[in-house]
Amino acid sequence: MEVSTPDLAEVVRGVREAGRAALRLMLARAAESAALRRAWRGSKSPHRGAARPSPRVTSRRHVAPGAIAENFATSAGGTARWAEQGEPRGGSRSDPDPSPAGAGPAPRSRGSAAIRWARRFDLRPLLVFALAYAVRLLYVVQIRRAPYFDVPLVDGPNYFRMATAIAAGSLTAGREVFWQPPLYPYFLALLFVTVGTRMEAIYAVQAAVGSLSCVFVYFIGRRLFGAHGALCAALVTAFYGPLIHFDAQPLIPVLHIVLILGGLLMLLRAAGIGGAAPPIGPIPPGGAPSARSRRRCLGAGVLWGLAATATPNILLAVPAAAWWAWRRIRAAAARLFLLGVVLPIVVVTARNYFVAGDTVLISSNGGINFYVGNNPDYDRTIRLRPGGEFERLAQEPENIGIVKASARSSYFASRAWQFLRGYPAEAWRLYIRKAKDLIAGREIPRNQDQYVYRGFSPLFALLVWRFGVSFPFGLVAPLAVASAFARARDTATSGTPKTAPEGRRDGLGLLLLYAAAYALSILLFFPTDRYRLPLVPVAALCAGNLLGALRSSLRRPQAIAALAFGLVLFNLDAFRPGESYPEEEALNKAYALRMKGRMEEARDAYLQAMALNPRRIDPYNSLATMAAEQGRWDEAARRYADLLEIAPDFADVRRSLGEAYLALGRKADARREWETAVNLAPGEGLALADLCLSYYDDDVIAVAEAYCERAVAVRPDLAETHLAAGLVARAQRRRDRARAELMEAVRLFPANSAGRRRAEDVLERMRRRDERLQSEPPVGVP
Repeated sequence: MEVSTPDLAEVVRGVREAGRAALRLMLARAAESAALRRAWRGSKSPHRGAARPSPRVTSRRHVAPGAIAENFATSAGGTARWAEQGEPRGGSRSDPDPSPAGAGPAPRSRGSAAIRWARRFDLRPLLVFALAYAVRLLYVVQIRRAPYFDVPLVDGPNYFRMATAIAAGSLTAGREVFWQPPLYPYFLALLFVTVGTRMEAIYAVQAAVGSLSCVFVYFIGRRLFGAHGALCAALVTAFYGPLIHFDAQPLIPVLHIVLILGGLLMLLRAAGIGGAAPPIGPIPPGGAPSARSRRRCLGAGVLWGLAATATPNILLAVPAAAWWAWRRIRAAAARLFLLGVVLPIVVVTARNYFVAGDTVLISSNGGINFYVGNNPDYDRTIRLRPGGEFERLAQEPENIGIVKASARSSYFASRAWQFLRGYPAEAWRLYIRKAKDLIAGREIPRNQDQYVYRGFSPLFALLVWRFGVSFPFGLVAPLAVASAFARARDTATSGTPKTAPEGRRDGLGLLLLYAAAYALSILLFFPTDRYRLPLVPVAALCAGNLLGALRSSLRRPQAIAALAFGLVLFNLDAFRPGESYPEEEALNKAYALRMKGRMEEARDAYLQAMALNPRRIDPYNSLATMAAEQGRWDEAARRYADLLEIAPDFADVRRSLGEAYLALGRKADARREWETAVNLAPGEGLALADLCLSYYDDDVIAVAEAYCERAVAVRPDLAETHLAAGLVARAQRRRDRARAELMEAVRLFPANSAGRRRAEDVLERMRRRDERLQSEPPVGVP
């Protein structure tokens, strides 16, 4: 028997007809369930006792009649189309009536119950979270072979030091003003206590936090654009390469972004925009927000206040969001939002004041960061990293005797304002350049080039690349621009009621207000990759709105023109070479090897960095420090001398060179370097303390006293100056002064440090001598 094989066209036709039949059946079942549910809710029943109130009036809410009519018309339209074909909803012409008159409702199967449960509980957020988390975990697994995977880089070492102190029981994280915003170190400390200090565990938790951000994007998008557009936006966020990368870095963005998105979502909920029911309009004049709305406004403020303790840039967006809350809800809501913002910040400010005795709002690095982004040598300062170059800049105010953290921050801020006021033409050119960098498709590194990770992760190589278009920002941003010109569908494909146009406009207005204010805050400092990330969720939401209705949107010429314009605008740098810092990779590798104890390999990497950029002082300083730590004082002195050939005014290096000379027994050379350091920087308290102790060791107490007095006067915050002053006072038999200075040194020195042990040892000997003198009888008494 010969069997005929259908051709491809017949197969496609059959599949298409089967798909249409399945779709008609699903729509019929859904409409039937909705009709039964409406009939049951509106009927009187002896089991319920009374009829359900009118759907127009619910507890504390007024629903627009147009929304109910709109939903009814949508359902009735589907029924009418089936009636035209002579079929009841949910059955064919040959099927018997599933619910004949007088028979009561048909029994419901377990399958229909599962469908109702799935319809009631939106499973898309779980899908988004699972996909985002899987992608992030895969990235963590792939980059484990990077040499610096398990070593914090850039700002990471400082965060880890603070977190270690907090986890060890020092809840105030030291006795100084916070140099960097403190929220992330406290988050790390919590992870240290709960999951340990292994980077795999830390990054796994951070991957979950980053995945939660994707879920928040979905919830925000569902309220503004419907479930289809929200799902597209969440998937854009889930697979956005730079977000994935920074979720696997010991840096702030992962925590900062989720708090911002949580605050935006709470504000939308407080205003009644979107959700499972038609949104309420603005509260009538004389009305007041409900208790739930007030709680949500306060909660949104607290989330943004916490975000400010992670990165204070968000503070520039707070007035815009408060104005939106006042306009959309009520003035009381705006006040509660502002109160919520203030609460976490007040805690940090109070800690700085009561622990360190200085008035600093959040952290003291704001001034120097403002200067880094606003100075005539921007190309150099933007590349500064923690280490020699950055320390040289950070010590400028200390060198002239400016000691307090708030005063040091003000020093740099005033220098930046002097540039902006004194050189307006150069300042305008700088801000035009920063605006171009902000919208550039490429990812501009601050300290570490994320494109390097493409070599460690095939996944990242697929998600971040530059070839005509700088992916992903060079595509997501144009889609977001095109979305502004396209009239995307307002109705969600999942059956969620249509969002009121005024509510959607107001909600989108909140996102745009936030994005504009945050973009301005970035321009005030420096627009690099990780600082631009908080803008990405808004761009993803707008892009998802377009993708959710792509076919209808791209039928509009305005959308196509806007997309083409965006592709050009956001990819003007497509053929420009990326920022190439070849020595950065070598420095990062060297630091990681050094932290792992692989000193010879680290030394080779530092030499490689030195060869790549002979004018960079960081490898010289690191090699000299390594040699000093290993007791190779000849090499240390040589490296410090080489560094001073490049930076002869680096006072701290001259002090270190003096210590190397002292270890070699060249005391005269050491004093010469310390004197030079003091002449360069009158506030160089450590060099003054070294001079004091060198003359103290030679028993030249008068000269030593002069240096000690100067050291304590210019740097009362240093333990070393108080230790030197205490030793000199003890030699002069000024025991009360000696005891006070040594006790202050013990207070300032870190626990278990050599200086603290020396001060405690001297105090113990003084105590024993006092006890011995008290126990001996006075002279002349038998």
